[in-house]
Amino acid sequence: MTPFILVTLAAAFIAMLALVPVVRAFAIRVGLVNNPDAERKLHDRPIALAGGLAVFIATGFAFLVGIAYESGWAEFSKMTELSSRWFVLLGASSAILIVGLIDDKWALRGRQKLLAQCVIAMIVVGSGTVMRSISLFGFEIPLGIFAIPVSVLWLLLAINALNLLDGADGMATTVGAFVCGGLALLSASSGHSASTVIAATALCGALLGFLVFNRPPATIFLGDAGSMMIGLMVGVLAMWCSLKESAVVVAAPVAILVLPLFDSSAAIIRRWMTGRSMYATDRGHLHHLLNEKFGPNGMLLVVAGLCTLSSTIAVLSVRFNQDWLVLLGAGAVLGFLVLTRTFGHSECRLLLGRLYHFAHSFAVRPKDCESAKHLRSVQIQGDGCWEPVWEPLVEFAKRHDLAKVQIDANMAWLHEGYHATWQSIRLPEKSMQSVVRIPLFATRPGEDESVPIGKVEVIANSSHESLAQLSYFLEHAEELQAQVSYLVDNLGKKNAAARKKKTNAASASTSDTLVGSEEVEAVHTS
Repeated sequence: MTPFILVTLAAAFIAMLALVPVVRAFAIRVGLVNNPDAERKLHDRPIALAGGLAVFIATGFAFLVGIAYESGWAEFSKMTELSSRWFVLLGASSAILIVGLIDDKWALRGRQKLLAQCVIAMIVVGSGTVMRSISLFGFEIPLGIFAIPVSVLWLLLAINALNLLDGADGMATTVGAFVCGGLALLSASSGHSASTVIAATALCGALLGFLVFNRPPATIFLGDAGSMMIGLMVGVLAMWCSLKESAVVVAAPVAILVLPLFDSSAAIIRRWMTGRSMYATDRGHLHHLLNEKFGPNGMLLVVAGLCTLSSTIAVLSVRFNQDWLVLLGAGAVLGFLVLTRTFGHSECRLLLGRLYHFAHSFAVRPKDCESAKHLRSVQIQGDGCWEPVWEPLVEFAKRHDLAKVQIDANMAWLHEGYHATWQSIRLPEKSMQSVVRIPLFATRPGEDESVPIGKVEVIANSSHESLAQLSYFLEHAEELQAQVSYLVDNLGKKNAAARKKKTNAASASTSDTLVGSEEVEAVHTS
């Protein structure tokens, strides 16, 4: 390994070890902490934020050290001759760090953050970091007038992909470290300037140092400031590292970023297909499901293994100029997650079901469009028995010849989600629809007030008869709510029993360990 890479890595790691205790104390002093909630956060106590600030400082410090070492300490002044794009990246990273800190402290709205991200991404792209053409499987595709929008979209995708992953101890940090390591190797194997390799290595080293404090159980979080800043830097470095002549080789960076990109894509599909807001929170992200299946430490090991696989194959694809290797690596990673039903299986079912019904609609005769029905139900999370709730709704819709009935429920604290739809192939025109939406409620443990968990939507053709049918449905809405409450109560009892069993098992394991230690000590004493 080139000496300047080792120096940069060590400088970033050591700087993080020194910075984090200071930043953590500062965050606690000013009240910059992350409090637990029942919707999507896995920790059970307030944790200091502002880890992104430490990562930013350590990365900048290590970058300067790496540049100085690579160019010779005596020629330290050469650092002022760096390309202007580095100063743009510095300014953009500082700006998104500030936006994130404001969000961590005062909680900005989703659209406010998105607007700030768009402005910062456009500044970066406007400075010259643009995908003017892309190279894929040996073909160069000029983007023309779409160059700027595609470049901005890529940066937004990278920013939010890393941001969405930051929901479990060490998750975004581990992914970011491996992604940056992969980008450093990609840049080095492609013959890019040392400064790009140094930047990726500096960020990788800073994240490895941060992982010492961020691994389970974490004592400090990256916060939105850190995850968005890392996402921006990764997005920009991915463009710079994969530049080949005048085109950006997209296959390798996409493969390196396959995990965060898959997680964000699945979230978009899940929310779009179920009719939820794009800003809605849930526990359906990659880190939630990996943590539930493998535990906190197992989650990080699985993520590290998958990132290593995808990054290694991405670098090999560039080294041997074989883009098809990327398909192999990305396919192996995604196939493992989906086929083992670890993550993405429900989203694939939602998408394939929609595509199947769309294709099937072409085979239906026009006169049968209203009588032909589509039925699909997906257990997005958990294993609750929703048939007693869903089947009476379908029977009611069939009996009264409704156009559509749909239920969507999301109970994050129970890791439970369900979505089902029964509808005509062709719905009535908007102006001819009678629509009723009934919110569903449930009570979380330890709380008195009910919280919304989803809705039931019913659509009928506008007529006096349909209005009477919908009125009848509304009159019996309390029965539906009672069924949902009964289901939620049973799920809550089941989860509580599972947690108690897990706690008892952990206590028994700890007791066995202590007894074993005492026996060993007694043997040594005798």
